[in-house]
Amino acid sequence: MPIDHGTPTLRAGEEIPEEYRAVIIHREGVSSHALPEGVARLTIGRADGCDIVIDDPLLSRVHAALHIGGGAGGFAIEDLGSANGTLVRERRVEPGEHTPLGINEAVGLGSAMLIVQPRFRAARAMWMRGHEYFEGRLGEECGRGRRVGGSFALLHVHVTGGVPEEQVAAACGELLESTDVVARYGQDRYEILVEDPAEAEAVARHLAQLFGSAKVRVGSALFPRDGRDPESLMARAIADARGEGADQPGTDGIILVDPAMKNLYDLGDRVARGDISVLITGETGVGKEILAAYLHSRSPRAGKPFLCLNCAALPETVLESELFGHEKGAFTGAVSGKAGLLETAHEGTIFLDEMGELSLAAQAKILRVIEERRVLRVGGLKPRDIEVRFLAATNRDLEEEVANGRFREDLYYRIAGVTLSIPPLRSRRSEVVPLAEVYGSRYAAKLGLTRPFEIDAAARGFLETYNWPGNIRELKNMIERAVLLSGGAVTLEHLPIEKLTSAHLSRPRQTPVPIPIGAPATAPVASDAGPGERDKILQVLAECGGNQTQAARRLGISRTTLSKRLEEQGIPRPRKGG
Repeated sequence: MPIDHGTPTLRAGEEIPEEYRAVIIHREGVSSHALPEGVARLTIGRADGCDIVIDDPLLSRVHAALHIGGGAGGFAIEDLGSANGTLVRERRVEPGEHTPLGINEAVGLGSAMLIVQPRFRAARAMWMRGHEYFEGRLGEECGRGRRVGGSFALLHVHVTGGVPEEQVAAACGELLESTDVVARYGQDRYEILVEDPAEAEAVARHLAQLFGSAKVRVGSALFPRDGRDPESLMARAIADARGEGADQPGTDGIILVDPAMKNLYDLGDRVARGDISVLITGETGVGKEILAAYLHSRSPRAGKPFLCLNCAALPETVLESELFGHEKGAFTGAVSGKAGLLETAHEGTIFLDEMGELSLAAQAKILRVIEERRVLRVGGLKPRDIEVRFLAATNRDLEEEVANGRFREDLYYRIAGVTLSIPPLRSRRSEVVPLAEVYGSRYAAKLGLTRPFEIDAAARGFLETYNWPGNIRELKNMIERAVLLSGGAVTLEHLPIEKLTSAHLSRPRQTPVPIPIGAPATAPVASDAGPGERDKILQVLAECGGNQTQAARRLGISRTTLSKRLEEQGIPRPRKGG
């Protein structure tokens, strides 16, 4: 029976269609949870074991329960003896009481708010977008997520069995929200941006059901858990769809053509022999994890574990128990003792990727381990010794982070015994085509292509000219898609030419930097840094059309640092786009 959205509840025992969701408005933003069909009871609270977890210190570990269907009516809220109470219509719900809820009616839970809303579906097939549009939208979502938080999911879908694109578009129209995006990636392959990550699994499951005998493989990636940039998320989702799981860093296929990279890896060979901590810096996707794996492989610890930890993907609530382990009875659900990740790497190497994303509290815990080489399990009394080497990586300017109070100075000096900085791919263009050939040949072999992989001269020229903001990871994704479209012989038509000829293409060195009206054409250098740095900043600003955010990324520094250097060097602030 259709639901009358004007009435506060449904009839007792009436099943609830799946077109409803619980929207949570909390201090970190807004999240959404798809509600199940039929009769159900969902627990809400801070504890990881709850059906709906809300990170709010004012919530009890198990705060309340949302009842769906059954004798309580359509929807009802029950307080489970919480410390700070549950409010409905400005009235505190008594513990154990089932208070009926209407559609779009607010429930106060600590400092958070819960609202049950209908999920409106598109009445027609989704508009099938192109890959270039999808990449742009994905980049926007990643940027928004890094600025204000939140999460979303990326799905990579491979449909075989001759299912026409129109049928896929129609299915997506039934499953997706109007704000979601679906695009064609290649033959029989599609990519979907799902703004509500809680719904991604249901979308994948229903796609498989709708196409019957057709074989459907779906890979997923979640922001920020699986990556914080488009290239990382795409790589993860594609690998997942192939059944490969996350890409593991390896040392095979390293291309060393550029003199700077040869010198870097020569230094790495010398550093690898010792036990000194190493900090690897460079832009996202530049190959920091590959260099870390190389250092491990060339060290005396090569036969021991290599543990790669993505610091950006470690939630604060599980950091201690996952890294340090726990003893039996340490918390609800700890029915036995468990060794932490750091213990499992004994005598090996621990690689802390994206270390700049750690909170100050987490930094203090990591610092203690690095200093003492001991871990204390949650609920334990006796520390356990570990014998490991620490490597770390970041795309942040940690000195800038220290100056701004966002990174501990003592931890910085502990981890940066030696710093290895990887130049961006655009600074080593001689390696672009060799890397493309390595990735293209590998993927062609995976697809079982019989013809040799090749890139024609025109396509090579464009690859060498592009500025590669996503670095090696972007190159790998682009080449694999080109192989899929071309069957192994890549030409210009298989590359995103519109993207390659965009603002990311190199501009001539003599392009002037836009200067605001009234600013002096020449300004004195107000720094001891010399003219070389000033020329570099001017060149990169010119290539980025005056966009300071892009220029900072290209220079490998934060935008705040760039602003300071503009002031120090006496460079007038440019206007974007001239």
